[in-house]
Amino acid sequence: MTYPDGQPTKQSKDEWLKENPIYQNTFHCKKVFRPDFSLSHLHFHEFVEISIVTEGSGVLCAWNKVLHCRKGDVCIINADVPHGYFRGKKEEAFTVRSLLFDVEDWFDGELSAPDSPRYCYGVFNEDILTACASLKNRSLENVERIYQMLESEIREKNPEWKDAVKAHLTVLLITMERYLEESRSLCPVQPKDRMLVSSAMRTVMERYSDKNLTLEKIADSLFVSKSHLSKLFHRDTGGHFHEYLRSVRLNQACRLLAETQMTNEQIVYGCGLKDLPSFYRLFKSQFSMTPSQYRANTQKKSVNKGGERQMGLLAEISENLQRGKAKVVKELVQQAVDQGIPVDQILNEGLLDGMNIIGEKFKNNEVYVPEVLVAARAMNMGAQVLKPLIEEAGIKATGKVCIGTVKGDLHDIGKNLVKMMMEGKGLEVVDLGTDVDPETYISTAIEQNCQVICCSALLTTTMDVMEEVVKKAEEAGIRDKVKIMIGGAPVTEEYCRKIGADRYTPDAASAADAAVELCAAV
Repeated sequence: MTYPDGQPTKQSKDEWLKENPIYQNTFHCKKVFRPDFSLSHLHFHEFVEISIVTEGSGVLCAWNKVLHCRKGDVCIINADVPHGYFRGKKEEAFTVRSLLFDVEDWFDGELSAPDSPRYCYGVFNEDILTACASLKNRSLENVERIYQMLESEIREKNPEWKDAVKAHLTVLLITMERYLEESRSLCPVQPKDRMLVSSAMRTVMERYSDKNLTLEKIADSLFVSKSHLSKLFHRDTGGHFHEYLRSVRLNQACRLLAETQMTNEQIVYGCGLKDLPSFYRLFKSQFSMTPSQYRANTQKKSVNKGGERQMGLLAEISENLQRGKAKVVKELVQQAVDQGIPVDQILNEGLLDGMNIIGEKFKNNEVYVPEVLVAARAMNMGAQVLKPLIEEAGIKATGKVCIGTVKGDLHDIGKNLVKMMMEGKGLEVVDLGTDVDPETYISTAIEQNCQVICCSALLTTTMDVMEEVVKKAEEAGIRDKVKIMIGGAPVTEEYCRKIGADRYTPDAASAADAAVELCAAV
């Protein structure tokens, strides 16, 4: 998990916890804390977060409160609390291990009711939104041991793993409630007031591009008066609503200036700002430079020793590819070529980087087949621009694979998905289509110098063809030169071992990773 540098975020359950109802990660806090940070520099989400500082020391900023934390500190942050971890000005980056979960996924009744004294086993008693404790020696060892058991269950997903996770979460919360020090608790806020302020902030993050968005409209949608919401916002955050809205919009403008080639007029429109003159005036007042100067400075930082621009445009290619914006990707790739960025850099850090991210998300059930398909289409559009330049530059694929659905089987959705994932890894893929007989696999592998043969089957009745492919490869004398991968709904690891194939993979992303590994080994 990478927390944003100056960009407001609101992560929803649909984005993080679609299939897996608990999220765990270790991250390094590098951004330096400044006292003038506003709420727009913080992020918040719909989950309870339990974090342990495992190395170093730094700052936790929650709402408008600041807490210095160090190794051994455990912080439990309630849902919808704007917060962020930062390193001190003279401190090194520090490390935090976190767990995020939706309380309603794991607990029932009063344990999951925010207004109950027993909510999360009383960790947030007296309406405390962020509770912290400093642990040492045996106490820290106890908590870390529970963390390790949780992480093991989440990672391995053995039978009944959800029951085990619930048990460990229960023990962790009860243990932490005993260790908590009320003197180090942050943000005492009435639940109803917190919900109103959080809802206002959420609306800003979702609709900051709407130039007609006002506090009055948000108050009306929450069925409270404008003055009441304004007072709550100032009391609970330490700032004024109009300053927060302006800060969010300006931070988004900074991101667009640094990462895109949008014109200032487009940025004004996309960030909900009033007009170009007021944008210039606000920006210069806030950052002591014009938008053009800011763009020049930030892009100058993304230039390597050879004078080539590295991340801005390439990151934009990767991001738009992940969103499946094929036309935009094609235009950005051409723009990168025109700016003289090396072809292999555009390919690796733009297109392939985007597909690798999609592949990982697909493997983790964070995206599904439709998202992969549109991302692959965007990848192909960008690759069309690069194809003649790749040939001129003599850039070679990371390996060569032939793939097809076996004889008697006409299903090709899974096969096509695997092909796209493999191409996204930089492999050259020869697509044999469907209803492919064993001889065609072998002759293609020989004639095309393929390092891997990939066989797909959806029907149980066609699985035997895979065994024939292995036998034909042995008869042709290429078994020691070519690896054979198999996959499909009825295929298993046991069947792979039985027929003597080299690798079985359960999904397209794993298949692409395995193919790269096998090509490197041949």
